[in-house]
Amino acid sequence: MPGQNGSQPADPIGNAPRLTMWQAVWQSWLVHPDWSVADHLGWLDGEGYDTGTLTGGPDEVVGRWLAEHRRTARVPRPADDPRVYMVAGGDMVAVFDSADEADIMAVTMTAANLKPVTLPLTEAQWEQAHTVLRSQLPHITVTDARPGRAAGAS
Repeated sequence: MPGQNGSQPADPIGNAPRLTMWQAVWQSWLVHPDWSVADHLGWLDGEGYDTGTLTGGPDEVVGRWLAEHRRTARVPRPADDPRVYMVAGGDMVAVFDSADEADIMAVTMTAANLKPVTLPLTEAQWEQAHTVLRSQLPHITVTDARPGRAAGAS
């Protein structure tokens, strides 16, 4: 707001809106990712949230929220520990730097009646697995689909 000394922050009017219960669980999970469902429920009760209003039971609902948070969270990785996602099915192994791309390959392999296995690995683990594959199973096709890598199969 304009003032006698130039622009100044306005004084807040009223209180900030309260977080929804879902938002509160998300926020507390970000701070305490190791908390159990019971820990979150205790915290919610201590903050004055009425967990009895949750449809389906508080344990089930908060547990489902936490599972979704863990599934969708973007967890930062150290620069020296990049992830590689290896998908293996039949006589083919494909490597990606994205879990989403690996999932697409797994769906494609499933549609081809293969039973794919997807593994997240560090770069060092992948290099070791690749060496073993090349020496012990040379008939397997290995495709490295990561950008900046030698394109094609090895």
